[in-house]
Amino acid sequence: MDPRIPTRVVVCDSAQPAWPSVDIMQNGHHSYPPQHYAPPPHVYHLAPEPQYRARPRPHQASGNGHNPRPQPQSQVMSVAHISDPAAAGGQSNRPPAVPPGSRANKIDLTLGHMRRLMSHLPPLQIPAIHLAGTNGKGSVSAILDSILTVAGLRTARYNSPHLIEARDAIRIAGVPPPRNVYDTAVGTIRHIAAQRQIEVSPFELATAAAYYMFATAQPPIDVMIIECGMGGVNDATNVIPPAYNLASALTSVGLDHTTFLGDTIAAIADQKARITVPGGLLVTAPNLAPEALHVAHGIGYQLRAAVIEAGLTTVINEDRRPFSLSPFIPPQPVHVRTRIPVILDGRLVPGEDYVATRLPLGGQHQLDNLSLALTIVHVLSHDKRALSIQPALARVTPPIMQRGVEATKWEGRCSWFQYKVPGSDRSVPVLLDGAHNADSAKTLRAYINELGAGIKVHFVISLSSSPGKSPESVLRPLLGQGDKVTLVDFTTPVEGMPWVKPSNKDEVRNVVDNLISEEAAVVDLPGQEGLKQILGAVGDDELVVVCGSLYLVADVYRLANST
Repeated sequence: MDPRIPTRVVVCDSAQPAWPSVDIMQNGHHSYPPQHYAPPPHVYHLAPEPQYRARPRPHQASGNGHNPRPQPQSQVMSVAHISDPAAAGGQSNRPPAVPPGSRANKIDLTLGHMRRLMSHLPPLQIPAIHLAGTNGKGSVSAILDSILTVAGLRTARYNSPHLIEARDAIRIAGVPPPRNVYDTAVGTIRHIAAQRQIEVSPFELATAAAYYMFATAQPPIDVMIIECGMGGVNDATNVIPPAYNLASALTSVGLDHTTFLGDTIAAIADQKARITVPGGLLVTAPNLAPEALHVAHGIGYQLRAAVIEAGLTTVINEDRRPFSLSPFIPPQPVHVRTRIPVILDGRLVPGEDYVATRLPLGGQHQLDNLSLALTIVHVLSHDKRALSIQPALARVTPPIMQRGVEATKWEGRCSWFQYKVPGSDRSVPVLLDGAHNADSAKTLRAYINELGAGIKVHFVISLSSSPGKSPESVLRPLLGQGDKVTLVDFTTPVEGMPWVKPSNKDEVRNVVDNLISEEAAVVDLPGQEGLKQILGAVGDDELVVVCGSLYLVADVYRLANST
């Protein structure tokens, strides 16, 4: 057993969480409590809400043959009720309170409005996996969704931001809701908010609409997979009843949205890891920054929750067709092996076990995302508390994991696309990735370098303007000497997010010119028209990489649909 990778699993039932959780390491020692843990400064501390009992939810069989799940009856407390340190005389990095009437076009990380809104909607009594982190949440959610679907469960998934249109952030049984269903849900939320005089932000509106569709779906949803939008503890998604939280998970943590979440890894990790519920389960990705992992264990200790660190995924050497631009041969799925904990009768036992899969998602960073997803489903398929909430999780076995991983699709993240140039027989291979911060830019560059030496890279970039994030922080780890760069604006307004704007192209060009020798080109036409101009003129020997924002990636898909 790798001594660097402790594995932990909680053993409990819905009425009485067990404590401490089993913690088996090679040296036989327990890691709880963490030494000298205190929450980072300038973060928001836990304040309990009144206890409540989960309301029974009528649950029909969903056509997949399992019995209705028992309803948890334990009294639980929400971790989402937060008090501001400034109220006690300290300083706070929280943005000022948003005045009435001004929430429609701003980011507002408070939960009061969302809680009021949810109190007027059907109860959200669906077993849930809740994901927080800086990068990787979407990939982990896609893998989880695919595995659970192969296992015969009816899933719902909520990601943010959306790719092409707002409703594609929502998946029910693997597909976005029909336009009329989505519009009806949004209209219902607007009506309730107006009737009850609740000001809601665009993200709260979208999240409440998703939860409304999930709660009213027929056949009922067996498991929902929810990605936080920004942060975690104050995120609008964090209104899931704790009694229905199967697991919380923490993907990689980096410096992003620092204006809202704090300017250190520890502060940001504290915001994200606090989606963990009391007596529950927190699974962390491998290779987390040490300070983020320390915070995660501290929060687990405070909340009497088990913390499980996912094992490593390694590549198994095998012969694969090499990548080629001309003729175009995309990278092939990679054969990998993931270490998972050994669990017998709901308890972790010494030993090692592995699941071998073929991973279709590109990039070394996806190895950690795969590790996290496989650890989550493997532990849930054995955990007594999780099985008391959703017995059908017992169907997840290694063969099911293998089939689910191989069937995973996740557009716009190291995805390949062939653009057919109008009026010609040319097809231009395009690599699409929503890399928008320093960490994701670094992983994108690593993926490009893996494709082989001597490739001429032509970046097509649009960055979104974000407080606390400089263009240089994204471009420095991305660009290298010999690269070509063309700047273009993505299409605005972005549906549901009117505050999103592209960065000033002249400012971005100055950064590019300081980083590489070749001057950046600027295309004045925005969105699809600008991309059509760029892609129609690229050389056959150039690898075109569209990145910097998912909103620009969405413009590529829109262009493909229009042509």
